Amino acid sequence: MTELLARVRAHLRRASVGDFVTGVFTSGDLTLDPAARRRLVGGREVPLRPKEFDLLARLASDAGRAVTREVLMDDVWDRNWFGSTKTLGVHVAALRRRLAEAAELVEPPARVPAIITLRNHGYRLDVEPGPAAD
Repeated sequence: MTELLARVRAHLRRASVGDFVTGVFTSGDLTLDPAARRRLVGGREVPLRPKEFDLLARLASDAGRAVTREVLMDDVWDRNWFGSTKTLGVHVAALRRRLAEAAELVEPPARVPAIITLRNHGYRLDVEPGPAAD
């Protein structure tokens, strides 16, 4: 019964994670459409794993504002999640890498918002992306 309840909670969480951002989010050359689960950089689809997409959607819902590690873990995974405390950092690093790689694939290189680490607090998605990579 416990496993069934956990599976139902996980399913509901995945189904509603796109609700973080209402409508289409755009910053620089990044476009995020949670309803369609699409993410574009410079008009090209960016391959993201489901948790990376959910993490980006959660950060975009509070773009420009600090989001604590605890809130991200609760919202993207769940408050009963049990595993490594490094999971969030690993996923943020992968998300940064995928966005940077996607930005370099378009000419001229696309501008994507940076995910800023706030030491001992959490992360912030900058609403004003920096200059394109050289």
